[in-house]
Amino acid sequence: MVTNSISTDPAAIPEAKASRGFAGWVILGVAVLCVQIYTYAAWVMSPDFRPTPPGSDPMPAIAHVSIAGYELFSMLILIPVVVWFVYGVAKTGKIDITRALMVGWLSAYWLDPYLNVLRPMFTYNASAVNFGSWASHIPFWHSAGGARIAEPLLIIAPSYFYTFSTTALIAVWVMNRAEMLRPGLKWAGLLLAGFIGVWFTMELLDIVATRYMGLDAWPGSVQSLSLWGGAFYQFPIYELIFFPSPFVACAFLIRSADARGDTAIERGISAMAGPQWRRNMFRIFAFVAFCNVCNFAYTGGMALTSLAANPWPAGVPSWLADGQCGAFTGLPCKP
Repeated sequence: MVTNSISTDPAAIPEAKASRGFAGWVILGVAVLCVQIYTYAAWVMSPDFRPTPPGSDPMPAIAHVSIAGYELFSMLILIPVVVWFVYGVAKTGKIDITRALMVGWLSAYWLDPYLNVLRPMFTYNASAVNFGSWASHIPFWHSAGGARIAEPLLIIAPSYFYTFSTTALIAVWVMNRAEMLRPGLKWAGLLLAGFIGVWFTMELLDIVATRYMGLDAWPGSVQSLSLWGGAFYQFPIYELIFFPSPFVACAFLIRSADARGDTAIERGISAMAGPQWRRNMFRIFAFVAFCNVCNFAYTGGMALTSLAANPWPAGVPSWLADGQCGAFTGLPCKP
């Protein structure tokens, strides 16, 4: 990971004031945090806070091994990442762009089940450690069965913390390399470069996780626009556009940093008077807002595609149905 430090003489940098746009991002970040704290608290104190069982269908041995191994791997990676995160903050007293992005994406985890806000379209393997989902406690939630989405806490929560920010940094690296090879590359070329960076990293992992590991499923997809359409492990091709978009947006944000290291959403924060902890807090609020907007755009956009989706494929196993709908509950997967 990188810290986006820029070696420029501070005396040579003109003074700057925090923009009104920055204040808006901070306010939005505080509001988002309040809503998600309410959502999590309502979930934990409700009967919905209980594991979703995998059901009676037999699960392939490869899926058992993959899920258990993925959980262990995620936890083992999380330990040095947390040490690195805390050590950097303790040493410098500052929250740099990378660490702010990590916190921002972790705060966006509450929107992970929002894919199913209108109709059930996405599920997780219920054999993973889970306590159901907070989905039905998200304000204005519409879809039935949201509380039973088997959120794999030991896998997806760490991914939001370190994998998603790393994916954005990979997109930045690919953009920078493309710009080196093609000086003067326009924004469209940079956009494509960022997408390519995500396609060959995170997107490949997602396809493998769905098709071969049994981590998740997209039963509520448009089958004609999906790989392996009609099978319970189908993968929507349009996910290749929707999913990379937030990370490419983050990459452009990182690249917008000025000589002081202030990005477009926090322009002027380095020149703000007051203690460093206050600037750190404001920066985190701004990144919380930005990452939540990105995740809302992705999950909300994918949720809209569920309105045109085919009925669930036959044979969705109980360990991927999450008790949301279908033969296991008596609830229709698509009205």
